[in-house]
Amino acid sequence: MSILDKIITLKPAAPRITIYGKPGIGKSTLASQFPKPLFLLTEDPRLDGINAVPTTKTFLEFWENLKELLAIEDFPYETIVIDSISKLDAQITKHIIDEETNNGGNKNKVTTLGAACGGYGKGYERAQSIHRAVKAQLDKFVDRGIAVVFIAHLAITKYKAPDSDDYDIYSIIMNHDKSREVYIDDVDAVLFGRLQSFTDTLDSGKNIVKSTEQRILVASVNDVNVAKNRFSMPSQIPMEFEELAKYIPFYNQGETQ
Repeated sequence: MSILDKIITLKPAAPRITIYGKPGIGKSTLASQFPKPLFLLTEDPRLDGINAVPTTKTFLEFWENLKELLAIEDFPYETIVIDSISKLDAQITKHIIDEETNNGGNKNKVTTLGAACGGYGKGYERAQSIHRAVKAQLDKFVDRGIAVVFIAHLAITKYKAPDSDDYDIYSIIMNHDKSREVYIDDVDAVLFGRLQSFTDTLDSGKNIVKSTEQRILVASVNDVNVAKNRFSMPSQIPMEFEELAKYIPFYNQGETQ
């Protein structure tokens, strides 16, 4: 058999999407608009009417819930929402520090992730490996045609540019860039929810930025915030699932056929 005989045509896969923004911008509300969502809560989103696994207080509790859901053969939901990965990251950080503290071999009590696992950045690497394990489990849902949405809080981080001065950008709250990478590099879209804004010039000649009440998703790379997509989305789209779904092939297979 020739290698050409093994060629297959790939079908659109269920999306993996990270959505972040300031509190109250509508991240959880947007996620609730996805088809048949089930929320895995690490914090209370204050959103009525959603189906959710009760809020977990520790990483191990979250991990056990995730494994139990994966064991269900006839899964009745079409979307898994992690709300939020920022709080999950805090639980993972505490889990690592508690492991270190409870290890009888430690003479000094570990209080920070930077000092965990012997220091020298090993604690950050440990956190990243746990996040990768969580992401690998959730990718198993994607393999079954179930979308995964990661909700994250907004952070201002320092971007270290090799050819210019460092500058601040909007990104997601995590303990370290190593953990952020898991939900930025290996997902299909990173969307920044914000209010649409415009620049106005005063009589004095001074420029000011004003915001409208229109909520938008920033979906493409720029120097101000972390964002990307693999769906040929425009740079900005309304913060509504119907608008978002227009650009995701997985949700338009019937139209294509």
